[in-house]
Amino acid sequence: MFLSTLSAALFLPTADIITNQTLDRLPKESGPISSAVRTINIDGDVSLSEAQDRIHWNPHSIGYTTNTAWNVTFKEESELFLKTTTDEAGHVATGSWWTTSFNPGKKLPLYISKPMKLRVSFRVNVATVYYKASDEWLRIALACAVQRSDGSVVYTEMDFWDSPNTLRHPSGNIRFGGDVVYRGGDVVEYKIDQLIIGEWTNYSLDLTQFINRAWSIEPGDMLESVYVVVETMGVSVEVSMKVDDLWITQVE
Repeated sequence: MFLSTLSAALFLPTADIITNQTLDRLPKESGPISSAVRTINIDGDVSLSEAQDRIHWNPHSIGYTTNTAWNVTFKEESELFLKTTTDEAGHVATGSWWTTSFNPGKKLPLYISKPMKLRVSFRVNVATVYYKASDEWLRIALACAVQRSDGSVVYTEMDFWDSPNTLRHPSGNIRFGGDVVYRGGDVVEYKIDQLIIGEWTNYSLDLTQFINRAWSIEPGDMLESVYVVVETMGVSVEVSMKVDDLWITQVE
């Protein structure tokens, strides 16, 4: 989501925080194969040409100006780099959209007599995170967009890395032992992990459960996209990371 009006409630003492590790490579995994599972997206393993990978993964940014440097490249994995300036807010995203990588190129109904069972699996290596801790907003997440029956679009996001101040937002309940990072308007963000910088981490998430918990799935709801996003506001930030084997599957 774009956080033009978001403000954090509690601040940390100012300090430069730098975490940097190498992007170690793990053996690649093949796409999910099962007679009971249908794979929704194509090219989740970044196995096509660079040009085709770029089409299917659809990297883009929202909110930043030319003062921010960002890039997404494709060579066996999807590699994302972002370096922002202090006064900018926005996000960089890459992943799977119905227009570019859903098979057969249509939005996916989430309710057919009952909510459909969807899972998302992926692996990620966040190699570098730099920021000046104060009133920063910095989070890295898997996110999805759902078009509701009235035409509105809502977002469910599952954070696997957050800066400390991000977890203090008053709309969340992390400080009370909960797992909601932010709730407001058309966005609900959950905390699922705080991965170790520089190590590959594998995730397999029940997407239906998260969406249903946030919005209560109804007839007419359609899945539009599933993507990895880096979102920043308030301070200079530098992030580099790799993502691979991003698969959306429907359990038949």
